[in-house]
Amino acid sequence: MPLDPSLAGHETRPETGTIAAANVRQFAAAIGDDNAIYRDEATAHAAGYARIPAPPTFVTRFRVPFAEAGLDVEHSQVLHGEQEYTFTRPLYVGDALTVRHRIASLRQSGRGGMAIMTIEQLCDTAEGERVVTGKATVIVRDAPLVAAGATPNAETPSAETPSAGAAAKARPTEPEGRAIPPLTKHVTQEQINAYADVSADHNPIHVNPVVARAVGLDGTIAHGMLSMAFLGQLVTDWLTATAPGGQLARLRVRFQAMVRPGETLTCHGVLGARTGERQRIELWIDNQRGERVTTGDADATMFGG
Repeated sequence: MPLDPSLAGHETRPETGTIAAANVRQFAAAIGDDNAIYRDEATAHAAGYARIPAPPTFVTRFRVPFAEAGLDVEHSQVLHGEQEYTFTRPLYVGDALTVRHRIASLRQSGRGGMAIMTIEQLCDTAEGERVVTGKATVIVRDAPLVAAGATPNAETPSAETPSAGAAAKARPTEPEGRAIPPLTKHVTQEQINAYADVSADHNPIHVNPVVARAVGLDGTIAHGMLSMAFLGQLVTDWLTATAPGGQLARLRVRFQAMVRPGETLTCHGVLGARTGERQRIELWIDNQRGERVTTGDADATMFGG
């Protein structure tokens, strides 16, 4: 059944929470980020932060309430196409947040049984300061899942989405520009399990090989948002090392192919145009076979650096 167009504009009930130092350390450990700014206040101050910051994608801990967003979790598949975050400032330990999700737009695709939905994530402090705005573009299929117990997920394959191999082989030319130091990640099932815990995303295709095979995969796959967290680390490490005081202002990714346990990813970035204090960075991730699995871009505010 097509989604109700009146869902556009709907806001979910607010969720509140205070960022705790232990949660920041746990999240950083799960994504394999050993930057001391997430654990030591003096190091954070030296890097230009007012307090210990949270990793850029930390707000994924506030999950979209799918039922409130009009999605029947028993009969729909949600395919995560793109994700973007904009930041007015870093998130800090001690910030009390109120988070809501809003259906910004909803349209039926020309292909039967498929809709494209844009979901905004609105993150405000107790003082009413909008610190993070997220925007997810998802494809919603009105189709039953193959396996009992499998829930909708970004990386569940669909007939409308190119296969991992097809997407990866259509590899674009690498952007030109001055490269920032690359970041290499070896993805393990243990890391995927840890990320499932810190993000509260325990979809069985990530943590249960039996269910993953039942829905047509050859085993578990990593969360797409884990790859986005890697790119957040890439940019944050570069800012910490070369531009203390610089801050990530925007991060956007497009998920192109699946990542499996045992794969080695290399995260890349090159500097693009700079306008005033705003530095553009082109981003991408390749696996050990040279296949492109994620692309994206970011803006960093350099404050004269």
